[in-house]
Amino acid sequence: MKSLTFTFLGGAALIFLLMYYMGTTEHRKKKLLGTILTVAVSLFCIWAVDGLNPFFGKPLNLKMGMDLIGGSEFIVELKPGVTEKGEEKKVSPDSVQQAIATLQKRLDPNGSLGLTMTPQGDKQILIQMPGVEPSEIADVRQKIQQTAHLEFRLVHPQSEQILMQQKMAGGGIEPGFVSMPARQRAGKPGASEAYLVKSRPQMDGTHVSEAWVAYPPTGIEILMNFDSAGAELFGELTAANVGQRFAIIVDGEVLSAPVIQTAITGGHCVITGDFEESEARNLATALQNPLKNPMQILAETTVSAQFGQQTIQQAVYTGIAGLIMTAAFLLIYYRLAGLIALVGLVVNMLMVFGAMSLFNFTMTMPGIAGIVLTVGMAVDANVLIYERLREEMKAGKPLAAALDASFEKAFSAIFDANFTTLISAIILFALGSGLVKGFAITLTVGIIGTLLGALVITRVVFNWFTDSGIIKQIKVTQIIPEGKFDMLSKARPFIIGSFSLAAISASSFIWKGEDAIGIDFRGGAITRFQVAPNANIDAHSVEKALMDAGINGTYVQQNNTGTGSQISVRSDMDDGKKVQDLLEGKFPDKLTGGSIDRVGASIGKDLAIRSSIAFGVAMLAIFLYLVFFYEMSFAVGAIIALFHDCVITIGLAVLLGQQLSVIHIGALLTVAGYSINDTIVVFDRIREIIRSRTGDIRDIMNEAISMTLSRTLLTGVTTLGPMAALYFFGGQAMKDLSLPIIIGVLVGTYSSIYIAAPIVLWYAKKTGTSLRRQVLDTETARETANKPPVAAS
Repeated sequence: MKSLTFTFLGGAALIFLLMYYMGTTEHRKKKLLGTILTVAVSLFCIWAVDGLNPFFGKPLNLKMGMDLIGGSEFIVELKPGVTEKGEEKKVSPDSVQQAIATLQKRLDPNGSLGLTMTPQGDKQILIQMPGVEPSEIADVRQKIQQTAHLEFRLVHPQSEQILMQQKMAGGGIEPGFVSMPARQRAGKPGASEAYLVKSRPQMDGTHVSEAWVAYPPTGIEILMNFDSAGAELFGELTAANVGQRFAIIVDGEVLSAPVIQTAITGGHCVITGDFEESEARNLATALQNPLKNPMQILAETTVSAQFGQQTIQQAVYTGIAGLIMTAAFLLIYYRLAGLIALVGLVVNMLMVFGAMSLFNFTMTMPGIAGIVLTVGMAVDANVLIYERLREEMKAGKPLAAALDASFEKAFSAIFDANFTTLISAIILFALGSGLVKGFAITLTVGIIGTLLGALVITRVVFNWFTDSGIIKQIKVTQIIPEGKFDMLSKARPFIIGSFSLAAISASSFIWKGEDAIGIDFRGGAITRFQVAPNANIDAHSVEKALMDAGINGTYVQQNNTGTGSQISVRSDMDDGKKVQDLLEGKFPDKLTGGSIDRVGASIGKDLAIRSSIAFGVAMLAIFLYLVFFYEMSFAVGAIIALFHDCVITIGLAVLLGQQLSVIHIGALLTVAGYSINDTIVVFDRIREIIRSRTGDIRDIMNEAISMTLSRTLLTGVTTLGPMAALYFFGGQAMKDLSLPIIIGVLVGTYSSIYIAAPIVLWYAKKTGTSLRRQVLDTETARETANKPPVAAS
């Protein structure tokens, strides 16, 4: 990670500049501040991502996920635990899931590294971590294998004498006590080799609520807080045993045995022990997340990317081609204004990659989906501004005044659309886990970049060009003819057909059964082969052989171990034997020793539940935002249209032969963001017209839809371009990502017109709501709230 001091100071300076810019109304000062802000943000992000590295033959400072570049793989096995009576406690499926949840918190507490953990067999876990440096391996091993079973036991008053006597003369130990070794450090022997402690603990670590590292002058310490029950128990124990020593034991070793000076009733505890900093951090994390079963690492390998190098190259090339298509469209349609939009888009992408690098976040396939949505929303923001600019110039305003008016009038739609998506991203990051967080991270940074790029950077560039006289007028192409279209009169057949399609899409899971769910969700088989010495074979060759044989939906990885190279194939359980027979027959001299193991879902039940809850809470937050700022009728229309779009998207993808996988999580979240963005733009224009003049609500809604039709179609086209390139020229993984987004964009484009708006009108009539009255009352309430208080005379 970069220098924290420089990062903090640089970030604070940028925020100060932005606040100063937003609070300034003077044109020259605003232009100067905006210019400084644009240059500073660009340089700061280039510094963060080491953007000049390619010119010096070095890679960009950007971490990639396991699915994109591979990493380290650990196969760990849970050992039987021990009950309080000393009896062996067998490993259960619940024990495996508890271990996965605990290791997730230890290895990736922020959910930003993109690691995956999959149950294998009855008591093993397959852990895959991206980008682990050789210097970090020992640290990772410690985090995996440290059980962190914490106990507090009273020490016998004559502990040293009894143990010394036993050592010299032999004999037994007083009943009710056991000898436990003291923690020893190389070159730093402890005061005692062992302690005589109570045979049963007086308290254990189940009551620890949090643990962290402190750095007092006396040395590194670990501080712990207990929950309410633990605080009460700890207070009673210390009050009843003042003057006695209380041993703090972790994994059977006495870390320290301080004398109880007084009752400790605050629910706190301090562990000392001459710790190294990394050791203390790991122990604090482990104490807060203890394992119920000891863990043993059985194998440790380096593995290739899940999607293969060729797939990644295809993604890069087709992604670049799609962006070039978007850029070409903007330049052809908006000409010079399109070029200015591209400047903002470039800075936006710099912000995304800069933030990913600066905060050590990991780029994954769902993260790429977040970038896709970011690009779409960034282009949409510029389209909104430019379509407004066309209207203002048509009204006869001079260029400078038209620019000011277009930015002002487009602001509410841009802000509301991005802010509702930002709400979703923040909630998904806070409540989601794993890959969902990867999507949320890139989307959050992308939204901030979109607002900065569209509302600050492009405006600054325009100001420079207009003030210097370089631009005297702006011409844009117009493909969609102007006019008022009666869309709502045609809504009934669309609604009937659309919801029929949604019902068919939802029932696809019933028709397809287990075939609708991929191995990421339901587990399957992992078939491993040893690669013969000097054999010329790689993961891509194996993947091609499987696809040629009609075995799809597999993940092929190449593992490098200390004894050579391995090829592993994850597939459906029913395909495990087919994979083994096919590859042994096709590559008899290159792949040997085929073995099949059962693996669980990489998206476990807990992750699926947490992700679903996060998605539901995000939708609820959007609904409440729309209720507050757009009224209930608009909120109902938006949420119904959103669920309609998501159901059709996933259902049609399944009907077209895809199996739900990790990739589809990112695709679905992208569609949800696109759908709500599209709908809010239409609603914002409806609200604006209602505030500005009278007339029949149906006519106003038709007029608003007609006025935003050009923007709706243009945004759809610019989003579909890159996705079509990924689908037709990318590999299977890219098809799995792009097809649902293509479906979602098409469905979302027409649902904002033919589903969301008609439902608003229907709900208002059904409930007897006056949309005009509600919009105007809300506007009056806001104006009243924003007025400064009048001083009493």
